[in-house]
Amino acid sequence: MVAAGALLLLCGLFAMGRPWATSDNDRYRSALRHLRVASGDLEMDVLRERMGLRTLHGTDAEDFAALRARADALRVFPSFLSDMDRRTMNAALDIFVGALDESAALLARARAADAKGAKEEADAAVQALLENTASSRADRVINTYLALFERTQASNERSRIVFFVVSLSLVAYVLVVMVRLSSATSDLASLNSDLERRVDERTRALSAANGELRANEARKAAILEASPDGILLLDEGGGLLELNPAAQRTFQLQATDVVGRNFLALALPASLPEGARKRVLSAARDTAPGHATRLESPCLRTDGSTFPAELTIARVPGEGPPRFTAFVRDITERKAVERMKNEFISTVSHELRTPLTSIRGSLGLLEGGIMGDLPPQALDMVRIARTNTERLIRLINDILDLEKMEAGKLELKVVTLECSELVDATFAGVRGMADSAGVSLHGEVTDSPQVKGDRDRLIQVLTNLVSNAVKFSPQGASVTVRVEVEAGSQVRFSVVDQGPGISAEQRARLFGRFQQLDSSDTRSKGGTGLGLAISQAIVEQHGSRIGVESEEGHGSTFTFTLEAVKPAPVAVSPFVPEDPSRYDVLVTTADAELATRMRGLLADEGYRVLSATSLIEAAKHLDEALPDALVVDMQLPDGQALDWVRRLREQPRTHELPVLAVSGRSDNGEGVPYWVDWMPRPLEESRLLKSLRYATRQPGQARVLVVDDDASTRRTLCAQMERLGVQVFEAADGESAVELARETTPDLIVLDVGLPRLDGFEVVDILRQGKGRATPLIVFTGRDLTRMDERQLTLGITRHFTKSRASEEELVSSVRDLLNGLLARKAHPS
Repeated sequence: MVAAGALLLLCGLFAMGRPWATSDNDRYRSALRHLRVASGDLEMDVLRERMGLRTLHGTDAEDFAALRARADALRVFPSFLSDMDRRTMNAALDIFVGALDESAALLARARAADAKGAKEEADAAVQALLENTASSRADRVINTYLALFERTQASNERSRIVFFVVSLSLVAYVLVVMVRLSSATSDLASLNSDLERRVDERTRALSAANGELRANEARKAAILEASPDGILLLDEGGGLLELNPAAQRTFQLQATDVVGRNFLALALPASLPEGARKRVLSAARDTAPGHATRLESPCLRTDGSTFPAELTIARVPGEGPPRFTAFVRDITERKAVERMKNEFISTVSHELRTPLTSIRGSLGLLEGGIMGDLPPQALDMVRIARTNTERLIRLINDILDLEKMEAGKLELKVVTLECSELVDATFAGVRGMADSAGVSLHGEVTDSPQVKGDRDRLIQVLTNLVSNAVKFSPQGASVTVRVEVEAGSQVRFSVVDQGPGISAEQRARLFGRFQQLDSSDTRSKGGTGLGLAISQAIVEQHGSRIGVESEEGHGSTFTFTLEAVKPAPVAVSPFVPEDPSRYDVLVTTADAELATRMRGLLADEGYRVLSATSLIEAAKHLDEALPDALVVDMQLPDGQALDWVRRLREQPRTHELPVLAVSGRSDNGEGVPYWVDWMPRPLEESRLLKSLRYATRQPGQARVLVVDDDASTRRTLCAQMERLGVQVFEAADGESAVELARETTPDLIVLDVGLPRLDGFEVVDILRQGKGRATPLIVFTGRDLTRMDERQLTLGITRHFTKSRASEEELVSSVRDLLNGLLARKAHPS
């Protein structure tokens, strides 16, 4: 289509650019020359007539009219003249006609003058006629036409050149299009051939896939048909869509009779407890795609009998409405075997416990010398017998405990427990074993956490773990029990030894029954192989699991976590400070607006605010408990605050109590010895907070806590701080930083964000909960912080710096600013 359009356009351009016909031009130019000749002949005849000679063409009015008609005939112009050119020619012809009319008038005038005998007048008229001749105007018309013709001819030539260039371009374009069309035709043929080949291949592959699919469907159908377990397909509402022959045999029904009915209503007996029924319904409704829920429940046959069944309900993946697959296994035989096993274990254990207890008691009496002193060899034999008897009793107890746990019959006596007491009780039970093995025991309990659990069972778990650690630790090594609170209100128990470590293969079977790491350990270390299995079961009943971290040759760490118990709030008098992690400020004012403003301001900064509206009420507060600072409004209704503060200073108990005065006047007058600061109204919030921070800090020089895990950075920062005359504390991790901040509240913290154990965000979150909430903070980190990060990393006045961008001068200047003049103070003033 494009090529055909280009050819048509080319033809049109050639047609438009052809040379114009010359006949119109020749005809018009010939008519112009005739007009010129006729005009000259007329003027010659006028001259002949004046000289008395015979005229050749005539000079009558008819002759002038003929010339005028010939001029009008020339107003039909050639077609190549434009509208403007035609207007130009009309103007030239109008001039010629005007000259012709003037010549006719002059000739008539000359003839009239001759008739009157006025020869001179006649000569003058003829002279004027000859000077302004029509022939000259005809020459002008001819020249005008020739100029217009030449200009049009030049424009035509330019157009023809342009048309020629455009024509050549179109010819080239047509050729290119034709070449590409030929190439495209070839490519299209190749693609068509390739497409046909691919379609043929896909057709063969699809045929093969269909054949394989039919084979797979046949295999699946055969599996379903041969499966010993009942398999049922359920819809979202529990309606039965399909079932295999095993399900029909298990429930003693026909598929045609039950398809479309509700399976749960059909299979669950009416006598099933409501709680068990809800568990089955929840499993059928809430199972997530890709997951399966397994549970045991009695099921009902069509003849009314029931049988114990194991139900596995899985959601079928795919689009469309939810579908569920229920696998039903009749476990009547399994239950019978378990019952027989439990009865056997119970019987054997009971029958063994009684004689073993007697044997152990008897052997103990013999070993204690009730029958007199035994010979050394006999005493050794008795001791060996008693030791192995105790071992056998422990084995029986372990087996019974394990069976109870697996059957869900072990009852836990859950109470609130002190973790430090659990560790102490555990060490008391295994210390003799540890001393015999030459292994030292260490307990590390952080923050004295509390947990809920069964005390005896948790001590049993710790005893098992510690005794195993002692057995496998070399002489002179140590076993450490760590208890620490983790984020998320979890308490982590860790038992760390310095033994030979445990390989990955051994860890996989560590918590199995009767499992020992190898036979040599079994012979040299002893043990039943049930301790870890029982410990795992106990911890699982407490809602956790025991984990193992170990590397061969570098010891092992056994850990488990329990939910921390938050201490119950103690009901105390509202006047007694109840939170030692926050500073207490007693605000004494009768101005309700001022009290509300200060309460909100101080509470936002982390202070605990106590309120009093009179000196009497404030005195009651001070009698019950001393706050960390006292803010007194000098305009109180029940006395002179100045005298009251003077009396406080005279008492040893309140002599050092920091006092901040709020007054309507700006001078501090005679109150200077009694105040930390004197603040005039209206109250300046920044000055109040600054004065409180100074008042509540510990005496001594300014204290800065530098927290960074990089030792070289810490050394550099500490050197900079020490040059300012401050006391510097260092911390290499978040936990150490929190501990140091709690021990001695710093005046400024310089904190990195990327820290081990607790990162900068966690450190700030912890400090916000206590007295460190208002501590100025400089975040000095190599990490680019977002606005959200900066908002989270904020305590008191906070500034954020990036290590790669902040200069030493900027950091030191910020330290000076945030210490608020404490650099010059060596001791807290009294």
